[in-house]
Amino acid sequence: MAVADDRHPGCDGCGRSVPLEDLTAVTMPDGERVACCPRCEPHAREAARKCASLDQRRGTCDGCTGTYLEAELEDIVLDDGTVVTCCPTCAAKAPDAESNTTDTQRETSDSTAADETRSESTSDDQQLCTQCTEWTSAEPFRVTTVDDRTERLCPSCKERAERDGIIKDVEIRKTKAREVLGVEADATDEELRTAFHEQVKRAHPDQQSGSKSAFQLVRDAYERLQEES
Repeated sequence: MAVADDRHPGCDGCGRSVPLEDLTAVTMPDGERVACCPRCEPHAREAARKCASLDQRRGTCDGCTGTYLEAELEDIVLDDGTVVTCCPTCAAKAPDAESNTTDTQRETSDSTAADETRSESTSDDQQLCTQCTEWTSAEPFRVTTVDDRTERLCPSCKERAERDGIIKDVEIRKTKAREVLGVEADATDEELRTAFHEQVKRAHPDQQSGSKSAFQLVRDAYERLQEES
């Protein structure tokens, strides 16, 4: 637990310093008791009910490129000032800060720089999942959790969150919205409005081809794409 002072200890969920009287102890399935702020308490209780841990976010080791829990990863500062994130095994092999840079360090630094270059070149096509913190080429799902947090989840994390029962609402994705309206990704505002008026007429409950759910779907799709215009 990160502690700022005795009166404002840290929440084990989000790490924020909050007054002691605002913290609530939640017992996890393995017997561990965690202290949560009001915002994190519902998530912790739901995680305990589903036999899940409080924090399953994962990251990548810059040394062996393996995937580990973020709590297991450690930041190592190299001689040239480069910061690399390492698993326990790679951290143990890392040279002391005062030693000379080894070939392994240079390879790790080069690999990190290459990863950063790739991230910059693919940032327009890939987006970051706020749960697993990994880049995904698939459009993330924008969801609202049971404790009213907004998250952007990759398809795998979204399915897992749904199984765990921590999702309250899922917004329509842009790709799905474009399919509903029958427009391309580069559609203009005028084209969006025209497509919306055509589809909303077909989907209206008064029409034989329409229904309340179809009508609402068209409206949701139009509103979602308007956010991006």
